[in-house]
Amino acid sequence: MIGAVRSKVYPCLYEWWHPVHARVFILVYVEYHIMAGERLAGVAAVNRSVSAKFEVRDMGEVKGLIDMKVMRGRAAKTRTMRNPGHTATLLEAFWMKTSTPNKAPMVSGVRLTKTGEDLLPEGDRYAEFVGSLLYLSTTTRPDIAFAVGVLSRFMS
Repeated sequence: MIGAVRSKVYPCLYEWWHPVHARVFILVYVEYHIMAGERLAGVAAVNRSVSAKFEVRDMGEVKGLIDMKVMRGRAAKTRTMRNPGHTATLLEAFWMKTSTPNKAPMVSGVRLTKTGEDLLPEGDRYAEFVGSLLYLSTTTRPDIAFAVGVLSRFMS
């Protein structure tokens, strides 16, 4: 339609590039689309093009997406995503509501070992926990990805 190229890795993500308006990313989710670009004029150009072809309602700046909170730091030109609901539910489900936050999710050089029989008496509960952490690490918490990878390898 406007010459946007679909990502080979993420099928819902498109990239549009224009010599004047620079690059614009278009994320399509069900009937919604979210745009972010290097220049506001580029986002407006894409929005006009899409609006000419489809009925579009501008919902304004993105504040949330799929239960995630989206925050914008205008001065630093950053976007940050958080998933406090999923994190709180995860901590409660695994009896960790009173745990203390830590800047480094795992001490460097840690080695996990098995120290006894039936360490995980509740069956697949450890796998559930690691899977939930994996979801967080790939959506809003890349800082825990290394620790989750270590836990995943230890699962077998």
